[in-house]
Order: sequence, then structure tokens, then C-alpha cells
Amino acid sequence: MNIFAVILLSSAMTCYQNGKALREEGKQVEAMQAFIEAAHSETEDEALLGRVYSNMANMCRQANDHETAYEVYEMSAAHFKKTDDSLAYAYALNNMAWEQAVMGEKEKALRLVDSALSLQLSAISRQTLQAKVMETKAAASLFREEYDSVLYYTRGAENDYLLMLRAQAYSYLQIDDSAMYYAEQLLPRMTNLFYLDDLYYIMTHNDTNADAEAIRQWSSERADVQNAIKERHGELTKAVQLLKQDLAKKEQANSRKVLLLWAIGIGLLVWGAVVVHKQRKLRREKSDFEEARRKELTQNLRQLQEAKDIRQELAWDDLAALCRQMDKRFHGLAETLKAQDLNEQDIRICVLVLIGLSHKEIAEMLNCSPKSIGKLKDLTAKKLGVSGGQLQEKLQNTAIL
Repeated sequence: MNIFAVILLSSAMTCYQNGKALREEGKQVEAMQAFIEAAHSETEDEALLGRVYSNMANMCRQANDHETAYEVYEMSAAHFKKTDDSLAYAYALNNMAWEQAVMGEKEKALRLVDSALSLQLSAISRQTLQAKVMETKAAASLFREEYDSVLYYTRGAENDYLLMLRAQAYSYLQIDDSAMYYAEQLLPRMTNLFYLDDLYYIMTHNDTNADAEAIRQWSSERADVQNAIKERHGELTKAVQLLKQDLAKKEQANSRKVLLLWAIGIGLLVWGAVVVHKQRKLRREKSDFEEARRKELTQNLRQLQEAKDIRQELAWDDLAALCRQMDKRFHGLAETLKAQDLNEQDIRICVLVLIGLSHKEIAEMLNCSPKSIGKLKDLTAKKLGVSGGQLQEKLQNTAIL
């Protein structure tokens, strides 16, 4: 790990630890700000980022903003997935499931817990996870008003949350003695303000055997509980609002990036279309140009082939005049051939081959034997990088281009 990564990790860890301390002190807004700063630290420690987002999601859950809680738990899960900590990832999936359960999406919740249970875990970790999964399944059933299922999932329960769900299920089923039994067990040790409020509801709104003095005591305590809940909930709501603003800014930034990428993509497509259009236009123009040159070449060759005296037509005896005729009729052909180190005889052979004369006619023009013409053509063609049979085509293309 380089020094820059170490500095980022240290900064992120400091913000995270500060956020946890502030949460314990009840300073919810300051805690959320610390967690946001940790998330912005750009550290590459995926486990730390997973814990940061998990804490923020817990605060959203306590503020009853379950949609935001689910979104942030999902971010936590994404970071834990990149680590070797399968249990942390499984817990994140279970937390996502719990939020889905609260929002009435039991099927989605069950799919998430199944994903959590499918991970490779040690026996102890799996046992711990299964207890959390039972809480989620029980909660999902409670929110779907499937109270018999709640009792099934909470059978043999020992932790306070499962007992709380069991008490609530009995209460909704109007089995008041059982509801009161669990409520009385929980009341002395319950420290969660929200659960205390639920316990008070069970004890005072059902046909229980709670004596009047106990109810009066709970009623006086209820005012304190309600005030504490209201105060804490107000702080949490402000903290969650701060988080949502930050998430909105990130979403806007991502949207701008997406729009920029779209704009770049569209720009490249337009640019590509323009380039393709220009290339097609150039190809058409080149094709039209070559076609016009080809027609001109054909016409000039026909005139020479039909000439009564080709020697006179080409100014054959004067090389300089011959080259001027070639350049005029065939667009600088003589100059092109000279540039490729062709000698006088090569140039004379080239113009006669281009016109399309036979070996006999070429031999008469060069005052040599017809048998030697093939050899002379091959030697000339070799200088141009082609065979004797390709020489005429090579010369035509040179004259056209």
C-alpha cells in the first residue's frame, strides 16, 4: 500500500470512528456528517466503506426511512462483496431483506435471505446468520399480518427482538395472556425506546391482567418515552435528510457524467457519420474522376490506333517531342516513367504497349526482331514491378491516375 493510500485510509478511519462516537452521544446529525466524510475519503478499503454505509443505513432505519435505508444497505453490500468477509456481505443482504420486509415485499425479502444463506460460511457464522435471518422472516410475516408464521419463526426465541415480535403476534391474535407474558419479561431489560413504546401498547390496549397501579406507572413512563423517541427521531430525520441531500448530489453528478458520456457518444457518432459521408463523397468523386480519365484514355488510344501515320502522330523520331505527346495525351505519363529510371527504349516500348500494338507492329516501330519484343517487354515491366503480361494494365492505371 503506497503512502497516499495509507493517508486516505487513516482519514476515512478517523471519520468513521468519530461518527460512531457521535452516534453513541446521541449527536445524530454530526455523526452522519462524519460518515459522509468517510464515504468521500476515496479510500480503497472496501470493508471500511461497507461499515460506513451500514452505519448510515442503520440511522435511516431508526428514522423509519426504509427506502433510503434499503438503498444505503445496498451500497454497503456492494462494498462488502468485494472483500473476503462473506459474513459481513451476508449481513448486508439480510439487512436489505429486512427493509424489503418492512416495505411489504416479502418475496423480495426471502430471495435476499436465500442469497445470504447460499454464501460459503463457517459453521459458527452460519448459525449466527440464521438467527438474523429468522428475525427477518418473522418481521416479514408480521408486516404481512401472517401472525401464525411469526410464531413459527420465533419458536424457541431467546433474543429480545424475536421475543418482541412474538409478543406482538400474540397481541394481534388477541391471545392476551401470552402477549402479556412476553411483554412482562421484556420490560425490565428493554432499552430500545421504540420497543418500549410497543410494549406499552401491548399492556394497555389488550384485555390483560395488568393491575391499575402498573398501568399508571407505565403511563407516566410513556410520556418520557414518547418525548425521548420524538427528540431522537427528530435528530435522526435531520441526519437522514443530510444523507439524502448528499446522495442526490451524487446522483446529479452521475447524471451529468452520463449526459456527458451520451453527448460525447452522440458527438462521435455525428463525427463518424460526417467522416463516412466525406469518405463516400471522396470515393464517388475519385470514381467519377477515374471514369472520366478512363474515357479520355480510351478516346486518345482509339485516335492513335486509327491514325494513318502513328509515327507522325507521336512525333516518333524526336524523343523530347514524343515525351511531350505522351504527357499531353496521358497526363504526365512520360515524366512518371522517367522518374522510375526508365531509359529511352523503355519509354518507347511503354507507349507502344499502352496503345495496344502487336509484337510485330512494335518491332517495326523499334526496328528490331518481333521475337525480341517479349523479352524487352519483360525487362521494362520488371522495372515497374510487374510482369510483361501486366504491363499494359499498369500503364493504363498510371495514365488514369
